[in-house]
Amino acid sequence: MSKISDNLTARRDALGYTNEDVVAELAKRGIDRAYSTVTSWFNGIRGSRWNMEELKALLDVLQTDLDTITQGEVEVIEDKVPALTAREMTNLSDEQQQLVLAMVRSMKGKS
Repeated sequence: MSKISDNLTARRDALGYTNEDVVAELAKRGIDRAYSTVTSWFNGIRGSRWNMEELKALLDVLQTDLDTITQGEVEVIEDKVPALTAREMTNLSDEQQQLVLAMVRSMKGKS
């Protein structure tokens, strides 16, 4: 598997989705793809054939973005407070996110 397909699979699994779930969620977003096509995305066979609409919809279903899915290993946030914080951060501008991140980093080690 390629790193991207590994990360996509890790994210899908972290959300508790099956390939059937992903097919259904894509259909809700107007992307109708066969089960075999979606399966091939997760096993690394067809990733290079995505069109932008498909890729954007898949990332939306998996609640992630291209930057995250292409960097190293996907970090799964399972604790309630960090997961809620991460979700809330997505509603902030890039500048606001950077300010919050800087504040958190400055607080490390301080109790």
